[in-house]
Amino acid sequence: MKRKKILAEVQPGIGGEVVPHQDNSFLYTEPTTCTGLWLALEDATIINGCIWAIPGSQKNGLVRRMVRGEGGVSFDRPSPTYNQNDFVPIEVKAGSLVVIHGDLIHQSFENQSSKSRHAYSLHVVDTDGCKWAPDNW
Repeated sequence: MKRKKILAEVQPGIGGEVVPHQDNSFLYTEPTTCTGLWLALEDATIINGCIWAIPGSQKNGLVRRMVRGEGGVSFDRPSPTYNQNDFVPIEVKAGSLVVIHGDLIHQSFENQSSKSRHAYSLHVVDTDGCKWAPDNW
């Protein structure tokens, strides 16, 4: 029992802010095929930094890409400004898998609570019938 208490005390505040983005921006294929898999190892709530998303935003296509060039890595256009009121929280219990369309605009806020929020994040792309962009970062 003491071990559980120590783990809970050691891990508060884990999880930094992730600014609004689309996964296809970073893992670009033609056609776009990136899918994010986010497995909550602990409950993810508004208090400890769950994912927030703009419902239906995946229907509007890719906003911008991160590309690799001679000068390094940069975005091909400026970051859009999003209305924070358009985002909704995706609170899930430990063991839940959140599947994220590559064009879905999503973010998370820094975990400033005394409770941890560990998760595994994995991104997959189709390996058949699509082309991996040579200028991906």
